[in-house]
Amino acid sequence: MDKKKKMSSRGRHAAGSRSHNASKKSTSAYDLPAKATEETEQLEPVATPENEVDAAPVSVSSEPAREGAFTPALTTPVRQIDMSNAKRHGRKHGAVKILAITLGVLLVLAVAAYSGVAIYFTDRFMPQTKIGNLDVSLMTADEAQEAIEQSIAGYELTITGDGFDLELTASDAGLAIDAEAVVRAALSHENPWDWPNELQKAHDETGALVTTYNNSGLGDVIRAAVEEFNANAEQPTNASIGYDATTHSFVVRSEKPGTALDPDAVIRVADEAIIALSSQAKLSEADLLQPEVTSSDQRLADAAAQANTMIMADLQLDMDGIEVGQINADLLSQWITIDENLQATLDTEKLTEWVNKLVEDCSTVGTQRTYKRPDGKECTVDGGIYGWEVDGEALQTMVREAVDNGAVETIAVPTLSEGDAYTAPGEQDWGKRYLDIDLTEQYVRLYDDEGKLVWESDCVSGEPDGEHDTSTGVFWLNRKASPSKLIGYEGDKRIYETEVRYWMPFDGNAIGLHDADWQSEFGGERFKEGFGSHGCVNLPVDKAKELYDLIEEGDVVVSHW
Repeated sequence: MDKKKKMSSRGRHAAGSRSHNASKKSTSAYDLPAKATEETEQLEPVATPENEVDAAPVSVSSEPAREGAFTPALTTPVRQIDMSNAKRHGRKHGAVKILAITLGVLLVLAVAAYSGVAIYFTDRFMPQTKIGNLDVSLMTADEAQEAIEQSIAGYELTITGDGFDLELTASDAGLAIDAEAVVRAALSHENPWDWPNELQKAHDETGALVTTYNNSGLGDVIRAAVEEFNANAEQPTNASIGYDATTHSFVVRSEKPGTALDPDAVIRVADEAIIALSSQAKLSEADLLQPEVTSSDQRLADAAAQANTMIMADLQLDMDGIEVGQINADLLSQWITIDENLQATLDTEKLTEWVNKLVEDCSTVGTQRTYKRPDGKECTVDGGIYGWEVDGEALQTMVREAVDNGAVETIAVPTLSEGDAYTAPGEQDWGKRYLDIDLTEQYVRLYDDEGKLVWESDCVSGEPDGEHDTSTGVFWLNRKASPSKLIGYEGDKRIYETEVRYWMPFDGNAIGLHDADWQSEFGGERFKEGFGSHGCVNLPVDKAKELYDLIEEGDVVVSHW
């Protein structure tokens, strides 16, 4: 069967099949007898141009249909093809491709737009940008530079107030500046690649201008003028701690501003005027140098309280029942200092100075005393080893401890040596009982405990040649010896050896009173006429015995001219 006949036959069969199916119920090939099945012929599927699909083979009977005969159904069922899935798959794939291309194009356009804006602002200021009082929004660097140069041309500034007066030209004020540097510095603060954020905020680039013109010398010019002004101005006074003699307490004293100017404040006022290109800059009290410590500082209140605790001590210092000093708030206030940390401390140097003065005033050993002898004669004596000697180191320790503890008490002044009595510095510091050797009169007197003269005698003292003079000063009688051998030396050479009956030394064991039977007379000017002793006080034998019986070891001996 040729191809054309096959196609014609398939077409008729297909038509017949539709007609048969329209009038009768279809019959499956599995319902036909086996013989009928074997006689069926396989037909090749033919695709029509209108609907080109893949179809399963169908078989038809080789015998012509008879009228009224049973027409068998297709032996192999026709496979139905769903074309809608394939079409949808094709359309979806195409849509994704289109979307990807579209997004790519949009991304390229966005990057190009973003970069274009960033490049635009690379040499141009963002909106809402100011340099001083100049709005440079969207200006290029050249435009902003020109605007700055025009603004400062011929500018002058006068700064006045608080007695200060300074006139500055544009050059003095530092306005003859490199505008290009100002613009470059200002632009460096903006990030053109972050323009979405930069566009949303204001930009004040005044700092670039201030920094540039201050670096050009404005600060130095103003500071020099202010320092010259301040040389004759009153400096500010910090709040401090002071002692109020009326209340006998420490109080906080308020600060005072003075009339001196704060250079930084004046420069700041000038900055503000220059930024606004104002020709006048007015100074106020706020521009004065301000105290660094104010009365509101809690440290001052704490220091005052601490100092008031330290001056609570009230001490009375006595020597032999005589008041020689008093330490109270008025005195202690002079020893309190406030250190740099606003801490109240006791100035130990001032305490030591005060103690040393007391030691000097109250220590009488070797000092000059003026006194009136019972017979009415006024005498002056200095030297000797008798008297009161204050222990300064012990006294300082006692006072320091008492002050630290806020003690209120009477303190006996510690001494290294004491006399028989104490009155006042420069006065008689011994009692009524003493032996008086008057070298001018060449006369010796002994007074008892009541100040009554109980013994007296002429004498011969040491030769006044600077080598054999009798010692002057106030002494104790060191000892008594009867008899005793007196041995005199010059260096290591023994020059004399003399036996005496009554030996009463007062300056060591070298100078004393004793009997001298070799003297033919006593008193007068004999000590100057070649009859003077080697320093001792010569007495008649009987008078020496009387004195020896009356005087006691430890009695005060006053030898004077």
